[in-house]
Amino acid sequence: MLNNIGGSTIAEAKERLTHHEVLGWIAYREKYGTLDRNRRLERHFAMLTHLTSRVAGGKSELKDYMIYSQQAVAVISLEQAVEAWS
Repeated sequence: MLNNIGGSTIAEAKERLTHHEVLGWIAYREKYGTLDRNRRLERHFAMLTHLTSRVAGGKSELKDYMIYSQQAVAVISLEQAVEAWS
């Protein structure tokens, strides 16, 4: 499981976490963002770089410094997925 929340496997998490706790983690993620340390670290460095750029008179946006968050996610239709998995 991500960051060992509820256990080290999905089965352990289903066994140990209550519905109320799951809702709490969902609310936390909606408020504070991802639990992925790498993405959070990327965002912090991007914010620092963006602030430095703006102080120096730059016109860049925060997303310009978030390389991994910009990677395109391939979206396929249900039919294409079924065909690929068959």
